[in-house]
Amino acid sequence: MFCEKTFYYRLIVSTFGDVGIVWVREGEPPLIIRAVFPQNGMSTTDMIKKDFPDAEEGLHKNLEKTCDSISAFLDGACVNFSMKFVGIDRCGDFQRRVLLETMRIPRGNVTSYSSLAKRISAPGAARAVGSALAGNPFPIIIPCHRVVKSDGYVGQFGGGTEVKKALLRLEGVEIDNSERIVSQRINF
Repeated sequence: MFCEKTFYYRLIVSTFGDVGIVWVREGEPPLIIRAVFPQNGMSTTDMIKKDFPDAEEGLHKNLEKTCDSISAFLDGACVNFSMKFVGIDRCGDFQRRVLLETMRIPRGNVTSYSSLAKRISAPGAARAVGSALAGNPFPIIIPCHRVVKSDGYVGQFGGGTEVKKALLRLEGVEIDNSERIVSQRINF
């Protein structure tokens, strides 16, 4: 929870349901501090209000491009997100390293938690990488859905496994009926 700040949110309508961004103005520029998917039968607004009860709906002009990019991505477009207005500095050092390396995974490709751990010079830290990604405050902007289990199975996602599979399929990743990646674009 945050104290004594004014939080704002914007809902982005998509085929996945409303996706929300939460942002705060602590000077310039405004910073996105969370991206939210609906889950567990709760609306996105309810999910936002659970953590930010005083959040007001609104959008700063500097965040319009990010919202448009999220919408385009969820419609299937290839998008490279700018981190200019993303509050990644609010994350701890390890999580920030994991998230920044995750951004390097190309669209339509996947890697494993253990491979990602090696790429940040933390071999053997696959579980810690998984925990860092489970707490990713910026899903979609930082594509944690591109990280899967080392056995090729899809694994978990904050927005739900079905959403993770749909996002991967949107990017052209093939998944079989047992939820295993069958695409040739795997970097383990």
